[in-house]
Amino acid sequence: MSMQHNAYQQLEHDFLLRFPHALQDEAWLALGRKHRGIDRVLQLCRDGLSEPLLRAAIDSGNTAAVIDCCRQIVSRCSTVSTFERMAFRNYLAFSDVHRPFVAALYALLYRFDEASFADFVEVLQLCRHDGKANAAKWPLVSCFLAYSDPQQHVCIKPTTIKRLAARLDVDIAYRPLPNYDTYCRVQAMVQQFRAHSTLAAGQNNIIAQAIMYCAAA
Repeated sequence: MSMQHNAYQQLEHDFLLRFPHALQDEAWLALGRKHRGIDRVLQLCRDGLSEPLLRAAIDSGNTAAVIDCCRQIVSRCSTVSTFERMAFRNYLAFSDVHRPFVAALYALLYRFDEASFADFVEVLQLCRHDGKANAAKWPLVSCFLAYSDPQQHVCIKPTTIKRLAARLDVDIAYRPLPNYDTYCRVQAMVQQFRAHSTLAAGQNNIIAQAIMYCAAA
């Protein structure tokens, strides 16, 4: 346990080497300005993916507003690549996926368990026959969780998260297809960092992950 504790402390140490004034460092604040769209994404999730709104869309079958909100979230999300944005846009071009997508998203956000996670991934694979519309990618699956509840949830960018896990000697049981087990292991890794870090102590997971990524870069 102490070795892991040291690894988390080393990460914080490396962050401070790069940003000597910590979260008030001008270089860190400049990075934040590059990603200032985050606040808008958080607001979109808060306003457009609330439990009553999703419930009403499912009950009425009128999913247009929710689908539009999800399009906007993905297009503004800096953790989602251009390639992944295109895959999501192509996926939503198949209108028959809209209702199952909204139902699965509702369960993922407001039930969040192994079954709802697996169902959401399965729904995102509905158009995989079209190679350009396979939306079952880690950044797409995790962005809705992370920006709907940044205190609890995490964003997963595969290359970055694998490098970070190797650096911390944490087994995240990584698989390319998004899955609940790997997600929960990454979630625990970020929570552990917050528990051991004075920098990340009062921050949400979005900021904690940014600190971790910058330190491990």
